[in-house]
Amino acid sequence: MKQYTQVLGEILCRRGALNKEDAQSFKQDFKGTDREQFNYFLIDEDIVSKEELLAALSEYYEVPFFDVRGYQFNHELLALFPKDFLITHAVIPIEFDGAILTMVTGRPDDSELTEKIQRYTQHHIEYRVGIVRDIVDEARAYYESPPDESDIEIEEEDEEESTEDMIDLY
Repeated sequence: MKQYTQVLGEILCRRGALNKEDAQSFKQDFKGTDREQFNYFLIDEDIVSKEELLAALSEYYEVPFFDVRGYQFNHELLALFPKDFLITHAVIPIEFDGAILTMVTGRPDDSELTEKIQRYTQHHIEYRVGIVRDIVDEARAYYESPPDESDIEIEEEDEEESTEDMIDLY
C-alpha cells in the first residue's frame, strides 16, 4: 500500500502543483510523518497553495473540499456539538438541508467518525474535506466568542423599527 505522502505527491504532480523530484524527496523525507504535518509543511513553505492542496485532498479522499476560513457558520448547528468534540475530531458542521448534515473534516477516512457524530445527531452525515488546522481554529473561535443573544435581539428590533416608518399609500 502506498503511503500518504507518495499518493498526495502523485496527485499534486498530476495537477501541476508539484514537480516529480520534489514529490520523490517528500516521499522519503516525510515517511511516517503525520498527514496534517505534511499538509502544513506544503502550505507554510509555499510549496503549494491552499486551493491546490484542498483540490488534491478532495481527489485523495474522494469527497468535495471546503475551505472553512471566513465561512459564516450556522450557530444552531455548531451548538449541537461540544467544543472538545469538534476540536478533537477536527470536524465542523456547515450545512443542514433537512435530511443531510454536511460536516467538514480533515479526516474523512476516519471509519469511526460518523458513529461519533451520531451521538449528537441522528441525521445522515455527508463529508467535505478541509484543512485540520483551519477547522480547529474556526471551532475554537466560535466557542471563544459565540453569538450573543442580545445581538440577535438588537437585529430583530432594528427590523421592526424599519417597518414602522413605512407609510401605507392605499
